[in-house]
Amino acid sequence: MRKIVLTLVAILVAFAFTAFAQSQLEVWKLINGTWVSISDGPEDVEADAWAFSLGGAEGRCNKQRWTINAEVEVQVAQWIDFKVTGTKWAWYVRKPGTYLTDCITANIASNGEVAVSFVGLGNPTYQGPYTTVKDFIEMWVGYGSSNQNVQFVAASDLSTVSFIIPDSNQLHYGFETKLWSKIFVAECNSASTYKTSGMVVLTLQRIKPWIDPETGFFKPDYNYTQLPGQ
Repeated sequence: MRKIVLTLVAILVAFAFTAFAQSQLEVWKLINGTWVSISDGPEDVEADAWAFSLGGAEGRCNKQRWTINAEVEVQVAQWIDFKVTGTKWAWYVRKPGTYLTDCITANIASNGEVAVSFVGLGNPTYQGPYTTVKDFIEMWVGYGSSNQNVQFVAASDLSTVSFIIPDSNQLHYGFETKLWSKIFVAECNSASTYKTSGMVVLTLQRIKPWIDPETGFFKPDYNYTQLPGQ
């Protein structure tokens, strides 16, 4: 009897293992019309996609009709693709006046909302080595497709400004705009160099828990094979 009980336990354990089999699968990606394997093992956190087989089912009986529950779940991470044609405006001004330029173009593509904020940028300040009557140059930054529809923000207010580029079909394929710099050089700005520097911060709004927010790669320690209810 003991032997029979042990055999039944072994069968039940084997069944449980089969019913909840979990494994990472090989993945191919279509590149230029050719299926290319992108599976370099479970440690390849930089792969474009991972896939897993979860669960399982089996049956042994004489009944006519069987039903096997099946499910496909595709979790898609938010990505971003951006290009800025310049990261610095370099002005050379001979005479006082108000000036405007659009020499930089930005293109941002993403499959979710992107927040834009600013750190450190302000009015360009006097760099010396002499003295000056006015120690900064008033500046505004803006964006728009032409100089007739530019939305400007004073450089002195940039640190308090943020906005969201909403999810849209246009954003998925690339939202493009011109970046504008407007300056006012006054008669009391002494001859010298004036500078400012800082950062434009793009923040993705739909980061998945299995993505490392610092690297953008898969988290190797995330439980990708957890079944519902476990």
